[in-house]
Amino acid sequence: MPDWAIEALKTIVPSVVVAIFTSILTVRLAIRRFHEEKWWEKKQEAYSSLLEALHHLKNYAAEYYEGQLDPNHLTDEKRDELTKDWKRFSRDLAKLRDLASFQLSIEAGTILDEYEKKKIEAQKSDNIFEWIDGDLAAVSECLEKLKKEAKRDLKVK
Repeated sequence: MPDWAIEALKTIVPSVVVAIFTSILTVRLAIRRFHEEKWWEKKQEAYSSLLEALHHLKNYAAEYYEGQLDPNHLTDEKRDELTKDWKRFSRDLAKLRDLASFQLSIEAGTILDEYEKKKIEAQKSDNIFEWIDGDLAAVSECLEKLKKEAKRDLKVK
């Protein structure tokens, strides 16, 4: 092989090796970042759905409380709508709690467990006002704690 060909190979081969290595590394880093972003999006969706469900349960408790204080506060239509929403968002919350240990932080799971305990404790009351008030306090506290945890877990301000 001529000397000029050997010199050309000495120049080209290292450049090709570096280019291939750089390309492989860049692709791997891009794929890794893509997976991390997708996982963040899934966590964000889970937190958003959870917060929405809790918001509606809080709204139900507040409206129901007002309806107990003032029977004219809720029409039959509004009461039916609230009950449908309560059933729907209670199911959603149960599903999201099951997924929480997989997608959300351990702290988020703990917050949801605390909420469930306080909710069950409130249901033990024979007084409807204490029951609703306890449920409203539990869901309100859970909502506030979960908002803070979501921001921390998702690293947003």
